[in-house]
Amino acid sequence: MKIIKRALTAHPINQFKKNPRFYLMYDGFWLAVCAALLVVMGVTGFRPVLPGLAWWYLPVFMVLVFAFMWAQVTVHNCTHGNLPKSINRVVGEILGLIILVRFASWDIVHMRHHKYSDDQRRDPHPNFPSFWKTVKHTIVHTEIQLQQQYYDTWGDTPAHRRSEAFRARVSYGTNFVLVACWVWLLGPVFFLTVFFPANVLGGLFIIHFNWSTHNGEAGKTIDEMHPVNLNHGYYAWGNRLFCGIYAHRTHHERPYLLNPARQTDFASATRSREQWEQAA
Repeated sequence: MKIIKRALTAHPINQFKKNPRFYLMYDGFWLAVCAALLVVMGVTGFRPVLPGLAWWYLPVFMVLVFAFMWAQVTVHNCTHGNLPKSINRVVGEILGLIILVRFASWDIVHMRHHKYSDDQRRDPHPNFPSFWKTVKHTIVHTEIQLQQQYYDTWGDTPAHRRSEAFRARVSYGTNFVLVACWVWLLGPVFFLTVFFPANVLGGLFIIHFNWSTHNGEAGKTIDEMHPVNLNHGYYAWGNRLFCGIYAHRTHHERPYLLNPARQTDFASATRSREQWEQAA
């Protein structure tokens, strides 16, 4: 019972640092669960919940976009343990499956971001003056940085590179089977026209949040990218709707705050990158 309780409350990054096979076991677990679900669906002749196209998909799409944006924000808070400990991991795992990334992936990569914020070589999602270049870099380099986190923790050896290459294939396989479960459960039409596009927009929202709050919204150069607090126009509404998410400099300084906007003086001048690095 204690083992189960520990698994349901432990921080994935801490498990990763204690067990070199943690991430492989984690993805292997979800691969087995999703594969078993597909088998059950096949054996029972399960039919998709939403097999065809309906007029009400459009309003549902709008609701889901907002829901997925909130899901991304909540997973972000879960990575910092900002929900009650008894539910933090469970909520993170459930939402991770819904937004198609899985919680441990979010957690390990995001902790690396906080450690190497705006380091162009080591930050999993560093920012560029171009938002769309930032999007491309985030998508392409997340897996690379996940592997680098393993090498930084357990050593960069030929054996570890082989094991990480295998683990990456398991991870991609888990993604594929997870998506297959959602397609079968919801139906291909609803998945392709509503669920998946809404998920993509939720993902773009969280990338834009990271880009804008690292000085991207001001059109700065790469050397000027660093965490800032935003609370004007769209960002003021974003802070009200999404738990103070744009108070990002405060978040980097005090990541344990569920709503950093409540502890932020937005009237104060934004610190320069040099001042930020001295304080970090």
